[in-house]
Amino acid sequence: MATSIKDVDLSDKRLQEILSVANDWALCNGTSIKSGANGVEAEKVLPAPYSLFPSVVPAPILEHAKSTMTHFNRLMHKVSMDHEFLEQSLKNVIQVDPFMLSLWNVYCKVRESGIKQPLHLGLFRNDFMLNCLDDSVSPGQIVSADRLVLKQIEFNTIATSGGGIASQITDLHRLSLGMAGKDFKPEQLPDNKPAVGLADGLVKAWELYGNPRDGDEVALIYLRDGYTAESHTSQKEWDARLKCELSRAIKCPSVQLQLAGAKKIQQELTRPGALERFVSDPQVVNTLRDTFADQYSLDLNQEGDAAVKLALQSPEKFVLKPQREGGGNNLYNDDITNFFTEHNRSKERSAYILMEKISSWQQKNYLVKPGVPFALSDVVSELGVYGVYIGSADSEVVNFECGHMLKTKIHGTNEAGICAGFAVLDMPLVI
Repeated sequence: MATSIKDVDLSDKRLQEILSVANDWALCNGTSIKSGANGVEAEKVLPAPYSLFPSVVPAPILEHAKSTMTHFNRLMHKVSMDHEFLEQSLKNVIQVDPFMLSLWNVYCKVRESGIKQPLHLGLFRNDFMLNCLDDSVSPGQIVSADRLVLKQIEFNTIATSGGGIASQITDLHRLSLGMAGKDFKPEQLPDNKPAVGLADGLVKAWELYGNPRDGDEVALIYLRDGYTAESHTSQKEWDARLKCELSRAIKCPSVQLQLAGAKKIQQELTRPGALERFVSDPQVVNTLRDTFADQYSLDLNQEGDAAVKLALQSPEKFVLKPQREGGGNNLYNDDITNFFTEHNRSKERSAYILMEKISSWQQKNYLVKPGVPFALSDVVSELGVYGVYIGSADSEVVNFECGHMLKTKIHGTNEAGICAGFAVLDMPLVI
């Protein structure tokens, strides 16, 4: 039974054969991306970045992550409905972050004009890392589940990617493991189709809108972009967003749900008593709080000063995060030191939060990605869990978990975005 890629002993010739077949399979089954080249080459496609074999995840860890998803879905929806909490959490951020201020202004105009559509659709992905509590573990060594702790990295409320291609990676890994002669049980690579669940959410929202004349009016607005300042190059884009938000259409996400996905909200939820504002069950509170990494406010006050001092003493132990999505935005190591050297007493630091850096469990794998040598490498993974939620300010209509994925990268690579070019698609090999 398959337990570790470290156990795969293959000749270079056989590895190349598996790689060739896997690449062909990826291209034939839609696991592909545009080349990114210019001119004639721009229309060519390449296999999407992927790991040749699945990375190991202990069954209790995967089950734990998936079992928390409906609770996180409900939590983040409730946060988005709580104007006072949003305002108190983001008041300093919007003073120094023009993009967040523009989102906030749209939100305020919607509140002033009156909510036209009470239902909100969330297609979410909750990202975790596996924090290894044993410093003596070597890369690729199997670790018992009780030595691994789930730590939340971020909760994505807008344009959650990877759901469509994730099911393809499961099938690709079944192929590659078979070619490598590795036996595995069906439950070790279970069927996993996030896109089906996400699509079900879209269909359900359309049904709840309750008007089959979709040729006459828009029932549902899905935002695949709109999470960066670069996507709003003029006032036209903000006017269009406001028009969408003021409409009767169900939004995915609504502007307040996008605001709830900000890193500052994630940090504020780690404060003592914050979860209890939204969750009444003490057991659920503890379950969610156990996944939180240590996080610190950087507001211009005594608390923020203490966080800056911590970061300057040991910058390698932290990640500095702005209120952005899409990957490539965080600061690490010397960049943290340089940032605080420049902004130590500046309100600009309020646009960021400080988060402990997770000591991830290292494994061995082959990453298939342009610019990365095809070799057995030390890698770490993020586990993403997908969820669907539909609700209003006072009712829950739909709430379910609908699949998972891994984002895997070379150990030592700080960022983990696939679209941003830092990581590859992967799937858990459940042990």
